[in-house]
Amino acid sequence: MTATNATAPEFRRSTGSDRFTYPLVVGLAHFLVVQITAALALIYGTVRDTPGNGIPGALESAPQNYKGTPNGPADLAGLLRVLVEPLRSWDGLWYSQIADLGYPAFESANPAYWPIYPWLMEGGSRLTGQPVEIVGWVLSNIFFVVALGFVYALVRLDFPEQIARITLWVLALFPMALFFSAVYTESLFLMLAAGALYFARTRAWALAGILGLLAALSRSNGVMLLLPFAVLCIQQYGWSPRRWLTTGLASAAFAILPILGPILFYVYLNAEEIPQTPTNPAFVEVQGQWFRYSAPPWDTFRCAVAGCDVPVGQEYIDRTLNEDAAGNLIPYHAVGANWSWVRELIDDPTWSHITSFEFRDLFARSDTVELVSLLLFAGLAIIGLRILPLYQTAYLIPPLLFPLFQPSAVHPLLSIPRFGIVLFPLFVVLAILLQRRGPLITYSVISGALLILFTIQFTHWYWVS
Repeated sequence: MTATNATAPEFRRSTGSDRFTYPLVVGLAHFLVVQITAALALIYGTVRDTPGNGIPGALESAPQNYKGTPNGPADLAGLLRVLVEPLRSWDGLWYSQIADLGYPAFESANPAYWPIYPWLMEGGSRLTGQPVEIVGWVLSNIFFVVALGFVYALVRLDFPEQIARITLWVLALFPMALFFSAVYTESLFLMLAAGALYFARTRAWALAGILGLLAALSRSNGVMLLLPFAVLCIQQYGWSPRRWLTTGLASAAFAILPILGPILFYVYLNAEEIPQTPTNPAFVEVQGQWFRYSAPPWDTFRCAVAGCDVPVGQEYIDRTLNEDAAGNLIPYHAVGANWSWVRELIDDPTWSHITSFEFRDLFARSDTVELVSLLLFAGLAIIGLRILPLYQTAYLIPPLLFPLFQPSAVHPLLSIPRFGIVLFPLFVVLAILLQRRGPLITYSVISGALLILFTIQFTHWYWVS
């Protein structure tokens, strides 16, 4: 446990209702920042066009066959367009397609998107009669408030209340926190994972196991809850055979429920007649469509910094066969972090330049955000080895390391910034480091500004994470 600093911001002493009201206040502040920014960006900004063919980014990036069907995407109007349209972009359209049409519909990439979220979107649409995108947007914002409540309650078990409060703020204002309000699974997964760990920490193993199983059906890394569950089981029951025989085995039975997540998803995809085999499930095979390949973490990092030749044939990247004289595929050269946008910003800091398509697209595709995010997350994780409870470290490390074994040829650190925001122990460490008033205010201003920037980029269909 870490004591709070004498110069830290003063927070009112909590009452019993604060465990509900404080996360609600933080969630509302986050919602207003993201939603107002996204709405204004939609009204007064311009959606990205693809150079050369004039196709709006929204159409270019939608599931190819879904956009041509009567079922979607929904044609939103009025206030709902202003609220929902900017936050259903990118993966949001894929989840909407699955909710509308199911996994077998058109797109072979569908198994990459795990089922709980689109099932909830579909069920909510049936109950309310609203388009699935609207249901997804409502659910994501509700789930985020509940997730904050679980994180708040869990952190308070191991740290002073002030750290729990700061944790919520640094998480809600993090630059990539916009995904908690988008039609994405981040808020759902954070709610389920934090809730599962809270109940495991308080020995309510039945609830922990159920939420852990649902987390493992919402994202692939949900199955990694097995490790922090194992740590908590051992800490609670020790190595005494008597304690395990009386209550420990029942708890352990619930603790292993997350392993059923990928098994149930595989069975469901089989029932839907999605091609797959037990040794190559569809949700694994489909990662090739994001040009992922196997590599040791140090090679992934080197590629992210300086670029590298990767064992992915050129034809998988641009769909044109590229062979040498002997008929061998020419390896694709992945480009590392491109910092040229910094030089451009220094040379021409005018508003017209930094708001131009060319500069915004250069920044979006530079892979510098992914690299900086990885370095930040790695640094916080290393510090966390000394100050976090062991079960939180066990929750944090595996999902942070696993993507480094599966880089993408297009973006070596593909989606790392988004993957990190559900790893709430990172933000516990950040809260401890920022508990003095000056650093916390500085972080809030800078991070809040970046949150606004990335929300505008996301709304206008520039790559964010």
